[in-house]
Amino acid sequence: MSHSTRLHLRQQQMMAALLAGDQAITEHIAGDQNLNAEQRLSIYQSGYRLRLREVIDNDHPVLGSYLGDDLFEQMVDGYIEAVPSRYRSLRHYCDPLPEYLQQDSFFSQYPHIAELAKFERSLLSSFDAPDRDTAAVSSLQQLPPEIWPQLQLRFHPSLQLFTSYYNSVEIWQAIKAEQRPPDPTPQPACWVIWRNRERLTEFRSAPPLEQRLIHSFFQGDNFTTAAELTAAEVGEATAAAELLNILVRWLELGWIAQLTDEAAPPSLKEVE
Repeated sequence: MSHSTRLHLRQQQMMAALLAGDQAITEHIAGDQNLNAEQRLSIYQSGYRLRLREVIDNDHPVLGSYLGDDLFEQMVDGYIEAVPSRYRSLRHYCDPLPEYLQQDSFFSQYPHIAELAKFERSLLSSFDAPDRDTAAVSSLQQLPPEIWPQLQLRFHPSLQLFTSYYNSVEIWQAIKAEQRPPDPTPQPACWVIWRNRERLTEFRSAPPLEQRLIHSFFQGDNFTTAAELTAAEVGEATAAAELLNILVRWLELGWIAQLTDEAAPPSLKEVE
């Protein structure tokens, strides 16, 4: 067996020890009078789990506070067993956590918990989104009138829609403010999440018309379609003014990266 083959085998055995508790690698670990091979391996196995626990704790501080110590430990132990780390960056290790909470026999009884985890991950995703300049309100004055019907919006990469079916966001807000969280209740809502110009993550609820318009622009629709959606909601007499007000507000909030008449593929970013 070549040196590179032996090295690859040892690496596989070490990963099996960390991920599945396999002890085959102990034959190749030297012990001494202080620690035998099994004890030395145990240090690495414990360190691996502690590091993953730290990642979950850091990524989901509000979820951890909401669950309390015992339930948080139950979630962490179950998640580490069910979802071994397969990512080069631990930043993405908890991406499947909401799905795990939805499927776990215990936590699935409380669907607002998975939703709370999903909301925290959405905040992280917006915070980590790529940098991109945003368009200014003054850019509207530079648009030739003839391109308005075909005008499309390119949103900032951090912007996403988050759909909740319970009052999970209100629970998150109360815990963040160190207040007693409300009892979980069904409460469908839609939220816009984005990273502002000061690189702080923000969110706010989106009324139905705004939801439809964002969804439409995400899908690659143009200003003509947006005008039709607005007219159906508020009437033709006030549709133009309402749509312009919404567009100005989005520009002021830093949601829009570009105004263009060039078609682009859909880029839907919704979290449900």
